[in-house]
Amino acid sequence: MYQPPLDHHYVVQHLGGAKSVARSGDGPAVSTIAKAGSLSFVSVGTQFRWKTKGPIEFAHLYLAPSQLQGMAARLGRDVTPVLFDEVGCHDPLLEALFASMLTEATHPGPASSLFFDSMLETFVIKLLLDHTTASLRAPRGPELLPAFQLNRIRDFVEAHLHEPIALQDLAEVAGASVFHFSRAFRNAAGESPYQFVLRRRALRARTLLEKSDHPIETVALECGFSSPVHLSRAFARFFGTTPLRFRRRNG
Repeated sequence: MYQPPLDHHYVVQHLGGAKSVARSGDGPAVSTIAKAGSLSFVSVGTQFRWKTKGPIEFAHLYLAPSQLQGMAARLGRDVTPVLFDEVGCHDPLLEALFASMLTEATHPGPASSLFFDSMLETFVIKLLLDHTTASLRAPRGPELLPAFQLNRIRDFVEAHLHEPIALQDLAEVAGASVFHFSRAFRNAAGESPYQFVLRRRALRARTLLEKSDHPIETVALECGFSSPVHLSRAFARFFGTTPLRFRRRNG
């Protein structure tokens, strides 16, 4: 397969089993065995010829250069990082994050967009720190959201709990970039945006279960959960019991 120069960074997860991969073109030639789940990285603007023997099954992730640049600036690193070209790289955390994003994209659950964005952000940070030329600059103090922005986020979430909420939505409400927002929110609120939204949904569900006779299926939908099962999982996580047992005990 001929791969022309791309305008995005390119990450591949090798699926279906181990395979023999040979690559030639820009940079040194590579011939290796890519194990199932391993990753290959292709930097923006490079071109290669690939020859694969084995399972032809892959998952692809394209990252705009601005995503790495924005994260590098946020972390106080070189703002023009270069992605290392690697084939069949074994990085357990990146492999697990990639697989989780693939599962979430193909089988979305509650708060899928927000959850996916959070995983993608973590993936980009790990990729930047371990697989690019980014270099450390002088450390900066922690990023924080001021109180008025936190209040604005809380009001928005409460008004839209019954709807899908994406990380981009919250960043826009705060008037910040996605890269800046997530860390600043965690530093100020003590939890990630995803955890915050999930907890607010669970709290709203508890109130409805206690003060209304709505069926649990209706409560789940009104609080932004895709199903009673997803509500039950979140409810047990925060309150240590199921919605049905809580209603019986407090009804």
